[in-house]
Amino acid sequence: MNKAIAWTVGVVVGVPVVLATTAAILVNTLDQQALLNKASAVVKQKQQRDLAFTGPVTLKWFPSLGADLNGVTLSEFQSDQQFLKADQVSVSLALLPLLSSRVVVDSVQASGVQVNVTKDKEGRFNFDDLTAKPADDTAPSQEDPVEAPASGQSLDFSVDSIALSNLNVNYADLQTGLNASLNDFSMESGRIEENLPVNVALKGNVKANKPQADLNVDVRTLLEFGLGENLYANFNNLKLAVLGQLDGQQADVNVQAGTLNVNPNTMAIRAEALEAAIKGQLAKVGALDLNLKAPELLLDETTARGETLDLTVALKQASRTVNVALNLTGLQGNLKESVQAALSTKLNMIEGPRSVDMTLNSPLAVNVKSQLIELANLAGQLDVTDPALPKKSASMPLAGSLAVNNTDQTVALALKSTFEGSQFDLNANVSDFAKPAIVARLNADSLDLDAMFPRTEQASASGKPSGPAATQDIPVDLSPLRGLNLDLTAKVGQFKFLDLQASQLNTRAVARGGKLTLSPVDAKLYGGSTSGVITTDANSQSVTVNQTMTNVQIQPLMKALMDKDMAKGRGNVAINVRTQGNTVNEMKAGLNGKVAVSLQDGAIKGINLAERFRTAKSFLTSGADATQQANVEQETDFSAMSVSFDIQNGVATTNDLNVMAPLFRLGGQGKVNLVENSVDYLARASIVATSTGQGGKTLESGLNGVTVPVRLFGPFDAVQWKLMFQEVAKEALKAKLTPKLDETKQELKDKVQDKREELKDKAEDKLKDAFKGFLSR
Repeated sequence: MNKAIAWTVGVVVGVPVVLATTAAILVNTLDQQALLNKASAVVKQKQQRDLAFTGPVTLKWFPSLGADLNGVTLSEFQSDQQFLKADQVSVSLALLPLLSSRVVVDSVQASGVQVNVTKDKEGRFNFDDLTAKPADDTAPSQEDPVEAPASGQSLDFSVDSIALSNLNVNYADLQTGLNASLNDFSMESGRIEENLPVNVALKGNVKANKPQADLNVDVRTLLEFGLGENLYANFNNLKLAVLGQLDGQQADVNVQAGTLNVNPNTMAIRAEALEAAIKGQLAKVGALDLNLKAPELLLDETTARGETLDLTVALKQASRTVNVALNLTGLQGNLKESVQAALSTKLNMIEGPRSVDMTLNSPLAVNVKSQLIELANLAGQLDVTDPALPKKSASMPLAGSLAVNNTDQTVALALKSTFEGSQFDLNANVSDFAKPAIVARLNADSLDLDAMFPRTEQASASGKPSGPAATQDIPVDLSPLRGLNLDLTAKVGQFKFLDLQASQLNTRAVARGGKLTLSPVDAKLYGGSTSGVITTDANSQSVTVNQTMTNVQIQPLMKALMDKDMAKGRGNVAINVRTQGNTVNEMKAGLNGKVAVSLQDGAIKGINLAERFRTAKSFLTSGADATQQANVEQETDFSAMSVSFDIQNGVATTNDLNVMAPLFRLGGQGKVNLVENSVDYLARASIVATSTGQGGKTLESGLNGVTVPVRLFGPFDAVQWKLMFQEVAKEALKAKLTPKLDETKQELKDKVQDKREELKDKAEDKLKDAFKGFLSR
């Protein structure tokens, strides 16, 4: 757009100058209308544009050549659409300097100028045909009224004064969708000529849609400039003010300087009494207040000198306040080789009850030619105050180096520090600023992320929800992974994150194409070890965990992962699960896979089944069930336990529970609903005939050989245990009556048999008596 604005101003000034010069020279040989017609015909032939004059034209001859033009219009290329319109243009040229091939414009005045500039989808401007180099057949002919300067003679150009009012420029970029405009601009100046200071006043309004802007601009300065190979701009007594709306927020910019000299060719800068202040409300960022002060600054190919340069930035957000102060002192060197200075920075950030203060100091070296910035000896301190910290505050000394190479587009960082007596060092290299690729290595004695970045109460609670009434869902945003190109190798002696504690952590994190893979994830964990792979994929918004834990203590593991105290013991855990979703609840509902647990010499927390079985007589007598709330103070010992879960859509189902306890054997089946945070499980405890069990007590409740149904149900934060003694009473009565029934049956059977024998004997006796009587006859 800068090119478009510069060219537009050139058109506004240059076209009238050429027209007025031509008109003034021919004023005595051609009538005005013939002159206008010829000018229109030349533009139509050479540029294929329509030049028209809808108002009167007045030509001047002496002592200045000039013209007052009214109602000037110029069309688009090969179109009748308007490109330029000027209500009034007045130009006068000094006559005598023309004899020595010098063009001296006495004055340029214009008002009501409207210019429409467009850039098409191929990147072409609608004025490119006017600025294109003419072909050979367009070279001036012998009939042209103005001859070119003699060979070796240059054509000088200067303007004594410029007065522009109501200048309007509309700009449309079809490539980017940018629409911008300069509205009601005015400009006043004295004589404009190379290497000659001139007072310039410029003011007007700027509007744009990317970003949304409505700004009033006011510039006043004494300007000196050079063109071509000697390009430079010197601003003295500069005052720049910009006030208005930016992205719907207030913006206020003020810049003033006693001297500000800039040479774009050599990058040389000279500033005296330079002060800049920027205030504004940035959308989605906050209230910004930036101030820059440079009492004296000199940078050129031979010298670098500066008393001091101070930059302060304050940013206020809804829940955060950030203040940054940067100071450069002792500037020396030069732009041809390198510039050195002492850099000092301070950062203060306040977020709720948390306060962070950081200081960094280092020698600064800048090589302008190779575009290399080096902070070779970084030293500083990081202090954090937060009630959530174990000691309410923490401090970290910082040491290292930083090098930024803009030519190669690389960054090299080396950082060492100590936190809570633990040392760590980080080395990172970044390449390709457009799409940064990061390769880093971290070594640390210990790394407590919970202490370094304590969670708020809300985050802690939401991170481990409980109960089915957990209605607040939490978004899971994996989109930052899409732009991350990372290869990080980490070795940490002691590690803590989200209450999970591990040691000898060895892992490698690789992030590319929106996918982050932690492989391996090897560590010592709660008396055992863990090994596996964790993958997070932003493209499918999914997480996959394939982890094997060997010989770990289950109680602290479940406490860290679930904030639940449900079991203890040592054993193995195999996790192979995958989930996807855009929120925590969706992730729960999308969980699928398998989990297997095998423990030795532990306990089930929440109930003491052995004790309940010993005191079961009253329940057996009444035939009532026994229900109690889970109580972590009570536990049921076991010598071995194994169980596996098949997880589908957030519901874990199991049917292979096997618990070996001194008094009973426990098996069962049921479901754990992670979506509703509830459990519904029916186990069956088969009482074994052992003399003593948990606590060294014997079982005297009459349950020997009986199977007791035990139901575990309810939300995670209010689990209940129910011993179903109604069924037990039936079983117990059956077990008690069966031997007596069997004994009675046997007695009856014996009596029947005895009676049969008795009757048989009597019958035999009667038969014998009858036979004896028969023989005696």
